[in-house]
Amino acid sequence: MFANISLPASDEIIDLMARSSKDERPFKVDLTVGVYKDTNDNVVLMKAVKKADQQLANEGRNKGYIGSKGDLEYVQLLQELAFANQTVNGYVSGIQTAGGSGGLRAILDLIKLANPQAKIWVSNPTYANHIPTIVAAGLAYEEYPFIDDKTMMLDESGLFNTLEKLGVDDVVLLHGSCHNPSGLRLTLQHWEQIAQLSKSTNFLPLIDTAYQGFADGLNEDAVGLITIANKVDRLALCVSCSKNFGLYSDRVGAAYILSPTQEEANKAQSQLAIMSKATYWVPPSNGAEIVKTIFKTPELKKMWSDELTQINSKIKGIREKLCAAFRQYSGDNYFDYILSQEGMFSMLPATAEQMEILRDKYAIYGLNNGRINLASIHEEHIDYLVESVLSVTRINK
Repeated sequence: MFANISLPASDEIIDLMARSSKDERPFKVDLTVGVYKDTNDNVVLMKAVKKADQQLANEGRNKGYIGSKGDLEYVQLLQELAFANQTVNGYVSGIQTAGGSGGLRAILDLIKLANPQAKIWVSNPTYANHIPTIVAAGLAYEEYPFIDDKTMMLDESGLFNTLEKLGVDDVVLLHGSCHNPSGLRLTLQHWEQIAQLSKSTNFLPLIDTAYQGFADGLNEDAVGLITIANKVDRLALCVSCSKNFGLYSDRVGAAYILSPTQEEANKAQSQLAIMSKATYWVPPSNGAEIVKTIFKTPELKKMWSDELTQINSKIKGIREKLCAAFRQYSGDNYFDYILSQEGMFSMLPATAEQMEILRDKYAIYGLNNGRINLASIHEEHIDYLVESVLSVTRINK
């Protein structure tokens, strides 16, 4: 039965996590996986999450099935967060999913059902699991320009020249805020241009929101989604609670469709649920119960929001210190692009070969495309990190 199957391509992040865990050099700096760590290199368990989890345990959790649409109260509460409690044009329907990636797959399956010829456009670069998920759903994809490799800034002309040529069979996958892996920021003007192009050319916006609260704030980070939702008739949205609640392994997410009619919204929701049912029957309930409990408990909601603000502030502080060190050791301000970015990630101007040198010689772990997780940088590592990066990336300069 299985004798002739081929070996799949390895997962870069998983492989680097395993490699780093075996590296016992005391000066190791692991910036691979996108998680927020404390000064002891432990993944942070947010206080509100811990309290909600304990509260649910004390009350006695119901471990029964929750239905293929999931917990619809949780779905509604997460929708309110995603849209910053603002009412948008049209009708929004959604289901609970196994993380943001589960939500993306559900939406892609729905697109495949609605239009098998649809083409998904992803940014170059994009989140590592976007393209594999698109391919697994049986859809075609292409890339739109996003980062200028020389300046490490947004390639505005490349982005908009591509989007203006799209049409009704095209789906544009956008990051709601805090682009992964680049950290590049889309301004309100950029979002308005994208919304207008979607309206005029009829491409479908598919927004992946995984870092709400890691840029300017929970409500402020919804501006792109709201701008588009108030301009177009239809859009798709997948939401993840992995980062802003620290619920990485609980797989907490949702998928939403904005439709012009209630009938269409209801059909989309039912199809999302029935197709997800064939994948995992029903979504996991534990993480969603925690999120719902936090939303419904004012004390916990404020605790969570305050802690998220503190985490965000710390990451911004790391950006500032990192740029200051790059200026000090390089003698120029080239790396100031890091200051104009948002979220957990940035990218080094390094080749795959140079990233391997950083791992092999300096015990600094980042992805081959140069992505580093700023949320895992400790202040005492900054000087060593900067000097090492400059010694590798500027060897011929």
